[in-house]
Amino acid sequence: DSQEPGKPHKGSGRTLRVKCAYGLFRLMLRQGRAPGRFNANTTDVDEPMTESKTRIYLAVASLFLFAMTWPYRDYPWRHVAAFKSAGPLTDARSWHYQLDNIDIDRLAATPADLLVIDYAKLQGKIPLTKQEVARIKAGPGGRGRYVLAYLSVGESEEYRYYWDAAWKTSPPDWLGEENCAWPQAHRVRFWRPGWKDINFRGPESYLRRIIDAGFDGVYLDRVDIYETYEKERPGSRAEMIAFVRELAETAWRLKPGFFIIPQNSEGLLEDQSYRSFVDALGKESLLHGASATARRNSPADIAWSMGLIRKLQGEGKPVFAVEYLIDRQHIDVTARELRGRRIVPTFQTRALDGKDPTAPVVLKSEVGTPERTASECPPGSSW
Repeated sequence: DSQEPGKPHKGSGRTLRVKCAYGLFRLMLRQGRAPGRFNANTTDVDEPMTESKTRIYLAVASLFLFAMTWPYRDYPWRHVAAFKSAGPLTDARSWHYQLDNIDIDRLAATPADLLVIDYAKLQGKIPLTKQEVARIKAGPGGRGRYVLAYLSVGESEEYRYYWDAAWKTSPPDWLGEENCAWPQAHRVRFWRPGWKDINFRGPESYLRRIIDAGFDGVYLDRVDIYETYEKERPGSRAEMIAFVRELAETAWRLKPGFFIIPQNSEGLLEDQSYRSFVDALGKESLLHGASATARRNSPADIAWSMGLIRKLQGEGKPVFAVEYLIDRQHIDVTARELRGRRIVPTFQTRALDGKDPTAPVVLKSEVGTPERTASECPPGSSW
């Protein structure tokens, strides 16, 4: 089937059936008369039926229309997905992911089609100016590219502009425990209004500051935090989908065309509506690193992720992968494999500091590595 994803087959039997159902429905509505009483040879129609018969015919027509169109109830989401697919992000053949050691000159000279960087420099304390963002967006030779800002939706970070030191002893209702794997990052009860106001809804929200600085979109981290609440809050998955949708709609009102790219949480790609309002996916450690740095993930885990990723790829939306490898030959082989899977790769340090990932590092002391988490974090203290 070569039909373009998200678009119905023109002239197909399903289209004809829907048109017939709609025509019958309109005919039954016409002046409250039954279709059997319409004279096809003239324009005359008998006198109106009684009110009770009119109600019966309307009910039958409604049920018939419902039955005929129910198999195609997903079309609205497919049309939205088709409209957002084949967008400018599909032209990206390379990307760069860096959250620490933000250097404007170096980033401006980085030859990548897409950049994901932090909204602020100096360890997240000094926001980038609109002029600095514009320089990075111009890229080498001024050819232009897209630059997205990192935004955590599932964790609150102590070094951000909104953090209040008093929260350590008297936390707001949305603030949860500190993540042992990533010190100074606390999981949040993302469904609470207070966190939504800080993250994207309020007049001084993080999202609004990102948009005002001139970024082209947001790269949403810790969307998967909902998984840590599912036992105590079974509806958390649906709540996260609603959270991302509300964030996206808020962004589009402020800046039409603003990109929304979630990281990980590919399980949500099963939901058609979720796929319709994201522009791409960022995926960490698709092939390596789930249990140990550079160790190949299990075939079952890779197959599960790829099965969901293909749903997004089937709608013409790109996938960007970051792998944390430490050997040059391994990086080259993995880059070829990822491109063979139609995924755009980048290779970075766990610190995402822009440094050479093949430089020597002590894995058990490097924040974010599986080795440090296993040696220093008790069970249940990291996610």
